[in-house]
Amino acid sequence: MRLLQTLMVLLFTGSVASVTADTPFSADQAFGAPMPAEVPALTLSEAITQLDSGVDSMVKVQGQVTEVCQAKGCWMILVDGDQYARITFEDYGFFVPIETSMQRGVVYGVLSEHVLSGQEAEHYAQDAGAQSTLELEGQVREYSLVARAVQLEDRS
Repeated sequence: MRLLQTLMVLLFTGSVASVTADTPFSADQAFGAPMPAEVPALTLSEAITQLDSGVDSMVKVQGQVTEVCQAKGCWMILVDGDQYARITFEDYGFFVPIETSMQRGVVYGVLSEHVLSGQEAEHYAQDAGAQSTLELEGQVREYSLVARAVQLEDRS
């Protein structure tokens, strides 16, 4: 029983440790695994620069969510200036609410660069619905991040 209590305390404190009084993020806007508090958040531009220099590891990235899959919340677009990344969720183990658009967010996962086929680009454009701000025609080179953890700005 004591072991179970210890594990419960560790799980509880692990999920709350990333939410502090000085951030606009709250535990009820957290999805996936607990956000690691000890990892500093980078801008998307900084993370892309690290990617270009050959660093391939987990990154914590912050930015503005501008689009979300309107079918079921299975991807979102995170924007920082003129850079964007499509965020998907590790093993499709969680999704975000479809009304997440235009919130600030922090994501933790693996960033990569790839080329979308015309068919993939069209599929994503359809999933975005009429709100799509990205023009996805033909082959499109884009950054993507497979997120293990997502925290969104508290709307309350």
